[in-house]
Amino acid sequence: MWVLLFCLVMASCQYSLLKSVQPDPASPIHGHNQIITYSRPIYFCVLCGLILLLDAGAKARYPPTYIVYGLKLFSPGSLQSARDFLIVFLYCFPAISLLGLFPQINTFCIYLLEQIDMLFFGGSAVSGMLSAVYSVARSASAAAVLHVFCFSAVKEPWSTQHIPALFSAFCGLLVALSYHLSRQSSDPSVLLSFIQCRLLHKFLHQNLEELAADPLPRKMKDSVKDILKSDLIICSVAAILSFAVSASTVFLSLRPFLSIVLFVLAGAVGFVTHYLLPQLRKHHPWMWISHPVLKSKEYQQQEVRDVAHLMWFERLYVWLQCFEKYILYPAIILNALTTDAFSISNYRRLGTHWDIFLMVIAGLKLLRTSFCNPVHQFTHLGFTIIFFHFDYKDISESFLLDFFMVSILFSKASRLALFFISV
Repeated sequence: MWVLLFCLVMASCQYSLLKSVQPDPASPIHGHNQIITYSRPIYFCVLCGLILLLDAGAKARYPPTYIVYGLKLFSPGSLQSARDFLIVFLYCFPAISLLGLFPQINTFCIYLLEQIDMLFFGGSAVSGMLSAVYSVARSASAAAVLHVFCFSAVKEPWSTQHIPALFSAFCGLLVALSYHLSRQSSDPSVLLSFIQCRLLHKFLHQNLEELAADPLPRKMKDSVKDILKSDLIICSVAAILSFAVSASTVFLSLRPFLSIVLFVLAGAVGFVTHYLLPQLRKHHPWMWISHPVLKSKEYQQQEVRDVAHLMWFERLYVWLQCFEKYILYPAIILNALTTDAFSISNYRRLGTHWDIFLMVIAGLKLLRTSFCNPVHQFTHLGFTIIFFHFDYKDISESFLLDFFMVSILFSKASRLALFFISV
């Protein structure tokens, strides 16, 4: 019976290649298009490939087993359960396709690459397939370069009185790359056009003709050029400062006192900046005060005739946010990176390459998020400390990895909450 059902599923996918099928309800393009023809067969081949890989892993004699947060990863039992789930899912393939729950394969690839870049590398949303591939390739290239530096620094044991110069260089490069990537767009078209006009003269004449008709591309290219110039200066300064702070051994000499001070300071600054000040500026703070507590100078005026006056609390908000983005959270993450690297150099939990890989990915993601979207970082940090330092201290891996996992879970939970609120 199961073999017959599998043959029916395979035949339905084969039939979509021989005869034109109706567009899926989840298709973003109305009417027939060429991608629909290949969507079901590609899904079927991917699922079958995953089933074969999981089956081979479940039958391995000596599979590598890793314990993370009390869960055994890649054990024969977990791989067999995942294989059985995919088999049942494959048998339900015709019903799922009939209901239109599968998007087109290109839409699925764009969404998958976008989520990988956002959740694991701290990237932003993408606008298409080219943008998704460019964003993931850019982040993966940066992570690979950082992995080489970090591996060269931690392959031999450290002492608390000396930090290898390669690791200090790794910290400086990590901060500089994170800042640069946080300011770059996920759409490479403007950057590619700018590079073409600079390197290839035959595109310059065509570019001038386009500028005569539409001035917007010129403004966009000038904006990209100004961002690159600014990043060249700021990234150089940030790399030098990060290298100097990391090489001073302050993070190892003052532990754990420095971590406690940074955590308390981050919680206080985040609470004041992202909760207290916005609430006091609302028309009805906490819905029980009839007027704003922090009022602008023009609040009592019926008609404003002059330029708006910049209030002290607005200046305070900007300075606190700059302190949080460019000093406080980089210090917290560099402190965690130094502590983890010192531990990895003396004791390998998952193996050298896996430990370094997780540390590099977590540091890159957290720094990029701190530079471009620090609004919710203090809540993620507070939950990480309370949950892993007080409630479930036994299952904690390291602060950096705990912070990384909590940021991912909170991101998906907030999106799920917004989905239910909108429904």
